[in-house]
Amino acid sequence: MKSKFLLLSLTFMLAAFAASGQKEYVWDKYQMGITLPNDFKIVTNTDSEFECDGDGMHLYIYIYEDEKVDFTQMVKETKTIAKRLKFEVTDDFQDFKDDDGFEGRYVLGYKDGHQVMLCGMINTKSAANFWVVIEFEDGDHTAEDEGLAILHSVSQR
Repeated sequence: MKSKFLLLSLTFMLAAFAASGQKEYVWDKYQMGITLPNDFKIVTNTDSEFECDGDGMHLYIYIYEDEKVDFTQMVKETKTIAKRLKFEVTDDFQDFKDDDGFEGRYVLGYKDGHQVMLCGMINTKSAANFWVVIEFEDGDHTAEDEGLAILHSVSQR
């Protein structure tokens, strides 16, 4: 019984520690929030681009201006972008959907020797659509989990 209590206590402490190490950043133009580790710094926050740098990760979000794009079109565009960038895909494209109305398709791979997650994302609640690119230091074995956590943190404010 003591070991279960200790394990439960440790789990809560780790969850509290992880939560305290996060911060919400806001892309001003689109009032889009994204939760990142608190060591990230905003580099660019303009009408067409949002960029943050953190320890071992870089995040880029670009607007995709096509208010009529749907999920199927965004999937096609994401594959086209990956091909155009000569993105070395290491896994199949995966669907992404969250509770805030954002959905799309992402892929994890390599570009110029860097591990990268590329996601084409639409906002089903507005006409704003985005490309999300997360670049990881090479050798990050939890990149997909970290990238998905970031994608799931996107919210409309």
